[in-house]
Amino acid sequence: MKLTPNRLTLETNQHGTDYVVGDLHGETSRLKAQLDSIGFNPDTDRLICVGDLIDRGPESPEALALLDEPWFFAVLGNHEYLMLSGMKYQSSKARMTWLSHGGEWISSTDASHWPSWFEKLEALPVAIEVTNKEGVKYGIVHADFPGTHWDQFDMFDQDDLYRCLWSRSNFTSRSAHSVRGVDYIFHGHSVTDEALLLGNRYYIESGAFLGNDFIIKAL
Repeated sequence: MKLTPNRLTLETNQHGTDYVVGDLHGETSRLKAQLDSIGFNPDTDRLICVGDLIDRGPESPEALALLDEPWFFAVLGNHEYLMLSGMKYQSSKARMTWLSHGGEWISSTDASHWPSWFEKLEALPVAIEVTNKEGVKYGIVHADFPGTHWDQFDMFDQDDLYRCLWSRSNFTSRSAHSVRGVDYIFHGHSVTDEALLLGNRYYIESGAFLGNDFIIKAL
């Protein structure tokens, strides 16, 4: 599957609060319960996910259904990439990797749903950008941002975009560098006990599929 530097810029939410959440991994009911507990209002608020909607948890189809909600947005994660590469584009290597990392749920679903799921996932941006009412600019990318300035994203090649979905290097090394051109970037992918701030990059993947609460941050 070929990646493109697809960035979605959301208009400022003038009527409610925007939130960002870590990887869902099929824990849809638990997400909704936690949103209720913080008073999330789908009429005015919005939720942005850092990717990996599917796999590992029990409700991947329900997680994909969130993409039909006007209040829900997500970037492409490596698990969505594997599903598309393995199932739509028939990469046997990607399919085997996906099935061994939580994708086995697909075997119990009606194949008539698959084309619409593929269409929704392939339309996901690799990056989302949003500025809040106070003028703070946020970026959301699944795993990493392999650049020094936010606007470099538009020139990323396949290797750069692949790192956006897969790289753990800056997380593992605890690099404290900041990315210019944006106030904060949110990542998932790499599990952390609590929100981890390195430079101006937040890592917020708590491992909900392990039974942990989601990390949900107001923007």
